[in-house]
Amino acid sequence: MMISPSESDVSPGPCILPGTFRSKLALVCNTLCFFFSFSLLALTPNDSLQHFFLEQWTTRDGLPHNTINSIAQTDDGYLWFATWEGIARYNGRSFTVFDRSATTGLPDSGIFALYTGDNNSLMAAGSRGGIVRYQQNQWSPLPAAAALVRALLYDQQQRLWIATEGAGLWRQEVDGHRDRISSPALMDEAMYSLAESDSGAIWVGTAKGLFLVEENNITPIQPEDGLPVGPVFSLALDHTGHIIVATEQGVFTGSVQQGFALIHPELTMAASALLMEESTLWIGTLSDGLFRLDSSGLEGLGTDSNKPANRILALHKDTEGSLWVGTNGGLFRLRNAPFTSITSQHGLADNFVRAVLPLADGSVLAATSRGVSHIRHQLAEPFNHPAPFLRESILSLAKDAQQQLWFGSYAHGLFTIAADGTSRLFTRDDGLWTNEVRAILPADDGSVWIGTSRGLNRWYQGRMEQLDMSSGLPGNYIMALYQSSDGRIWIGTGTGVAFWQNDALHTLDLYSQDAAEFAFGFLELPHQEFLWITTDRGLVRYDLSKNTLSILGRSAGLPFDKYFQVVADQQNNLWLTSNRGILQFSLDAAQAVLSYREATLALKHFAEGDGMLSAQANGGSNPAAALHQDGSVWIATAGGVAFSHPERLSNFSAFIPPVVLEQIRVDGEPVQQQGPLSLAAGTQRIELFYAGLGYVMPQQIQYRTRLKGFDSDWVERGQQAYTELTNLAPGHYQFEVIASYPGGEWSTAAASLHFSIAPHLWQRPLFWLLVLVASISLLFMVIRWRIGQLKIAATELKRQVTEKTIQLQQKANHLEQSNNEKSELLEQLRLQSEAFARQARQDPLTSLANRRVFDEMLLQEFSRARRHQHPLCLALIDIDFFKQVNDRWSHSVGDEVLLRVAHSLQQHSRSTDTLARWGGEEFALLLPETGLPEALQLCERLRQQISQLDFSDIASELHITVSIGVTACHDSTEADRLLLQADTALYQAKAKGRNQVFSCRQ
Repeated sequence: MMISPSESDVSPGPCILPGTFRSKLALVCNTLCFFFSFSLLALTPNDSLQHFFLEQWTTRDGLPHNTINSIAQTDDGYLWFATWEGIARYNGRSFTVFDRSATTGLPDSGIFALYTGDNNSLMAAGSRGGIVRYQQNQWSPLPAAAALVRALLYDQQQRLWIATEGAGLWRQEVDGHRDRISSPALMDEAMYSLAESDSGAIWVGTAKGLFLVEENNITPIQPEDGLPVGPVFSLALDHTGHIIVATEQGVFTGSVQQGFALIHPELTMAASALLMEESTLWIGTLSDGLFRLDSSGLEGLGTDSNKPANRILALHKDTEGSLWVGTNGGLFRLRNAPFTSITSQHGLADNFVRAVLPLADGSVLAATSRGVSHIRHQLAEPFNHPAPFLRESILSLAKDAQQQLWFGSYAHGLFTIAADGTSRLFTRDDGLWTNEVRAILPADDGSVWIGTSRGLNRWYQGRMEQLDMSSGLPGNYIMALYQSSDGRIWIGTGTGVAFWQNDALHTLDLYSQDAAEFAFGFLELPHQEFLWITTDRGLVRYDLSKNTLSILGRSAGLPFDKYFQVVADQQNNLWLTSNRGILQFSLDAAQAVLSYREATLALKHFAEGDGMLSAQANGGSNPAAALHQDGSVWIATAGGVAFSHPERLSNFSAFIPPVVLEQIRVDGEPVQQQGPLSLAAGTQRIELFYAGLGYVMPQQIQYRTRLKGFDSDWVERGQQAYTELTNLAPGHYQFEVIASYPGGEWSTAAASLHFSIAPHLWQRPLFWLLVLVASISLLFMVIRWRIGQLKIAATELKRQVTEKTIQLQQKANHLEQSNNEKSELLEQLRLQSEAFARQARQDPLTSLANRRVFDEMLLQEFSRARRHQHPLCLALIDIDFFKQVNDRWSHSVGDEVLLRVAHSLQQHSRSTDTLARWGGEEFALLLPETGLPEALQLCERLRQQISQLDFSDIASELHITVSIGVTACHDSTEADRLLLQADTALYQAKAKGRNQVFSCRQ
């Protein structure tokens, strides 16, 4: 558990853990295994450990063993963990385990020591004296040591030092020759750690204390030098060159010349692991958790000795600044995170939060299922008011211009506290529709609007008014209230949106936007004429001046349907809350999609791995999210209050993750990458799996690939961490992949693979040259032979002509005598003629009438309609964003979409109508004897049927809609004019957002 001391617990001195060590533990008495996930704003010495975001991995997550003996990171970015069941390599998403096998050459899977060397190499050692080196995807075993290896070290002269368990200290020279350090004190001693001083001397931590090895001179550090008698578990050098020593009786620092002393009076427990970085020292203990010592003092994360993760064995800081902690109960990480979560561990009344309300003094009110909490300096306490009402389940919060606070409850009505402290309770007895209050809006005119689950109330000048569906509301379940700059009061319900203007209710056709019904929240931005509405089908934009609606939904790239609250930050970004995390994207990007300048929305998606205890943001009550005066965004979730500082998100994108090729499969079989690959002729499929080695937001890393010799530019892969290459022609290729965090820079060094595909014999130039020579020779021989045969053939040809003439005459006579055979022949000719005629009038893909047939029918029906004064309508139907279907999924998927759309149109059209494929993704529908109202109803039914088509069997995320332009024949004398009107109506349907029917009368 992270330390969360109250202000009275913090001493004025440099250490926040006053008194004896036992009194200090009273503040930090929970196990490391149950650290609460509280995000780290920046992993720097100035931040309290209570703000760190901590994650845990165990064998359930892919580790081979829960005891982490050592941690290292190689130059390529991989993290490595030594366990008793092998070495685990981590890429941010999954572990790859290397254990005892012919591949590694390890004599045993028990690994204790890891050490990174030059040229992206890794040394690993452990049980049975096994030592191996990993470099360029190859394992190379070294001669085994005499016993378990506890520590490894390459010194400045590139000599390898090997510390063993009971078999002494060994030094391996550059030429591979290995000698044992001949000292009685070190001969049979258990060794724990090694460190090299700036002068090249080697410090050795053993079971009997600390030793200094200078070439052949060995100096033991005696008790009179200041170190206690007993084992030395870990060593580190500070920035001054002094050695820091972890012992059973605390952490000491010093030198041979100056002696040793406790580094801090509170650090008197058994220390097991040390990590020194600049002026900050991290200390892992054997039973008392993790500590940090810097210029601001000592701070710790405590443990409960009854829990399994109390023994810290390894510490490592990775290239992104995250601290990795290896324990006997799993792997932990303290790191940066975009979000901070405040929960019951920090004083919150309950973790299920329904609304948040920032106040003028910088504090925040949180409405939870167990009452209202007041959050100051990221610590929560019960709201300072004696009313039992405020300890009940609270759904909504508000503050009016007179600083009066309003609280809406789940079952007890509406409670208000004035600035002078007086309070009042409103219930059903005072005119509320029900005591379940989900939204509160103090309006500019002094009235207070109250949204309940049964209807809408308005409290004005001492009177409680009631509004419901009989008054013009689209629904009685009120979830959101908002006042726009033009004075309108907006009401979000479970079945649509209404607004109050000029003492009357008006409704919006929200259902026209992809059948949206629920309206959860509203937002109007300064100096803009748009109102943003969060719905159960996406984010709707309403133009306040033009009274038009448009929507950002799944077709625009939003990953799911339902969104609760929209917040705009000071960096011109929009934040959407949902049941499945938080989305962030720029306002400019949203406007670009809605104005058809971009097809899809570029966004960031945040969830539990980004600092939130729960990705479920709550909705249906207000305000479910809000902008704080310091620029942070606060969100009510099912796991406490989450908040983020948007301006700091760029820090997470600043790191450029290195990218590596992890696996290559050729025609389904794995292939080891050892330089350029030479692939056999006929290779059909090459699968390349890669990983961006970033650990802060690994799931959000994006990739670009390029196949030199095939691609002219980089190909965007999104978050897809593999590429499949199929049916490549023989030749030489170079595959490259780069990575970045969203919004960050791309890798400057690409991971690459050179490979070549051999040609078949018949694909080689020499083969075709031989074929050409042989063909010319054969042709020459044939010509000569043919010339010789022509003379003979002249006479023979004359004879054959005479014989054929006689035979044809006999057949003609025979056909004249065989009437049945003649009839069969004529019938076959007739059927063939009909088939040819039918093919000339039918679309080959959809089997619908083609444009030629439709033109004939249009002229025929137009003439008949003009002659008899009968109604006639024409509809042009266009599949929305059809080009994206071909580009994203393939032309075969596009053809299947055309077939299914054509079948649906034909199935739901009338038998008297004429349906034709007009061209590409457009269809034309001629509706004789049909007036414009009937035509609009029919076309709307066709649009809805197509929008409900299921394409999941061919593309899981494919959703198809159509736009339809409809016109009617009235006084026009030309059929072409009717086509022009329908095309104009179709254009208007597209311009107004697609997926709709638009009519244009002549």
